[in-house]
Amino acid sequence: MPHDLCRRSIVELDHNGSLCTLAGLNPAAPEHSVAVIFKKTFKGNYPLVPVWSDHLSTVTAIQGGKPLEESINDIYSSARKYQILQDALEDFPLTSDVILFDTPASLEPMGSVALAACTHVLAPIKPEYKDTGSFADLLDWYYEKVRELRLKPQPKLMGFAPSRVAVDKAVHRNILGIPKKGEVGLKVPEEDTLPYQIQQLDVRCFQPIRECDYYLWASGVGLPLQLYRPGCTFSQDFDPIIDCIVDLITKK
Repeated sequence: MPHDLCRRSIVELDHNGSLCTLAGLNPAAPEHSVAVIFKKTFKGNYPLVPVWSDHLSTVTAIQGGKPLEESINDIYSSARKYQILQDALEDFPLTSDVILFDTPASLEPMGSVALAACTHVLAPIKPEYKDTGSFADLLDWYYEKVRELRLKPQPKLMGFAPSRVAVDKAVHRNILGIPKKGEVGLKVPEEDTLPYQIQQLDVRCFQPIRECDYYLWASGVGLPLQLYRPGCTFSQDFDPIIDCIVDLITKK
């Protein structure tokens, strides 16, 4: 399926509301946010809004933000609290080819809610020493929640994506096993690099997503980098992830 024909929906499960900045949207009122899905009265009236509509006609979003803070009680008072989003999507399917759940770094309860509803998990990871051990913690959480929630079929791990990578920083290069420009070979043993450790657990580690000021400028006008600066080589860092998602769609 061509990328421009793929219908995509973004479901923001983060109370920080970063979608407002990234998509140039105004904060959503509770009745126009993802919070409505967690109400017992929900009947499939998804508050979808078009995003980047001046450039695309195939992307919609359901905003999170502050209204989600009040949803915590709705979730924990539900008999099937972690499956509440999964149940809604089964009862009232979205007409989208791809649904992206944006979850906060703190995994409870929204991480578990998203896990129960998703088919695949993609996790960004920072190439910093205080964060490199987090992939093992996330894997422990993933396997524990899959078992506790008895998820069948089990959501698959798409992989980890090293993000905000500054290739001019020796620390980032050493952690990711990236040779310095003009040099051959690594200054650290391969087995000490993050991609090697992730792959030893039979999980994919995607190529690094490089840090770039263009992302900040693009978010300042509410656009993704691909629309803000077409042809920018930094956008190509996402190509392996995009190809993986397209492959999953076309195999259905």
